[in-house]
Amino acid sequence: MGDRIRTTGTDLTAVVIGAGSQGRVHALGHRAAPGVRLTGLADVDTAAARRLAEEFDVREVHHDFRELLAATRPDIVSVCTPPALHLDVVRAAVAAGARAVHCEKPIALSYGDAVEMTTCAADAGVQLTFNLQRRFDPVQRQAREWIAQGEIGEVVTVEGYCPNLFDWGTHILDLVLFHRQDAAPEWVLGQIDVSVNRYVYGVFTETASLTQIGWADGVRAVVSTGRAPHTSVLNLENDLGLIVQGTRGRADIRGARALVRRFGRDDLVRESPFATDSRTWDHAVDPAIVAGTADAITDLVESLRTGRPPALHARHALRGAELIFATYESSRSRRRVPLPLDRMDNALTSGRAEGFWSPTGELRSTY
Repeated sequence: MGDRIRTTGTDLTAVVIGAGSQGRVHALGHRAAPGVRLTGLADVDTAAARRLAEEFDVREVHHDFRELLAATRPDIVSVCTPPALHLDVVRAAVAAGARAVHCEKPIALSYGDAVEMTTCAADAGVQLTFNLQRRFDPVQRQAREWIAQGEIGEVVTVEGYCPNLFDWGTHILDLVLFHRQDAAPEWVLGQIDVSVNRYVYGVFTETASLTQIGWADGVRAVVSTGRAPHTSVLNLENDLGLIVQGTRGRADIRGARALVRRFGRDDLVRESPFATDSRTWDHAVDPAIVAGTADAITDLVESLRTGRPPALHARHALRGAELIFATYESSRSRRRVPLPLDRMDNALTSGRAEGFWSPTGELRSTY
């Protein structure tokens, strides 16, 4: 396996596996984190890896991620591959002696794989985090603080909207949990439409869906997904938004703004500090994503050094994944699904294979 690359002082070494758009975002995050050196990159598209390596002055470039891990023995591994490879890369990183793994979402293609990833890391004492970077967004953080302070009274319901459940829904469900102070839900009731062979970033997803989530305190959340005509184009929250309804007000939370309407009092507003005009974005990536990822990586580094739990601990991503796969299972089994989820497959793909749904036509997109 070779010797670990020597570091100076308190430096930690990091590698990025996957040299696409998010690979570059992670590379920027490692460059911004104090005391971290990016030492290697891997991608099946070696040319893409070499271009990224040249930009970040990285010498170690490999086609095979296992070769990269063997050559560099890094402290931190960023996983920016498609989700089908996440489990294999996490296993390999743990076996190579990594101290921390920071993985992109969606977490995995099945709930069983998601559980195995977290178990594999925990059993080895490896810090596993998932890049649910919107938890660091100033708009989301301010909204969460206002809700916790009681600015809208007691939370009654939460509404969430996004184009699909598996990919974009990973964020919206995580934000539902985030604004509920990460209280554990008790059950999920879901329905999915599978009328089209729909692929988002190459992964088969539902055509549209409804997810109802219940907590012991009586609060309910409903998340709607789909593209027109399945969702109303008039709904401004469709792209990625939340409405948190309270007894004394309502919070309307989107990427660019949080608006809290307080009954009988003045509104509270928090605007995003980041540019929202996509024409100005570097490499066409939302600067809020870049900043949030950098904050996430800095946080995980501080967690390694201090021993405190990271803000993006794997348990958050696992709970969000549970809600996704429980929605699929609820639709397949036609029942309300109690949590914790006890089915380890992906009921969407299993159900299609078993003939529960017979989609026609094809749609491939990134949302």
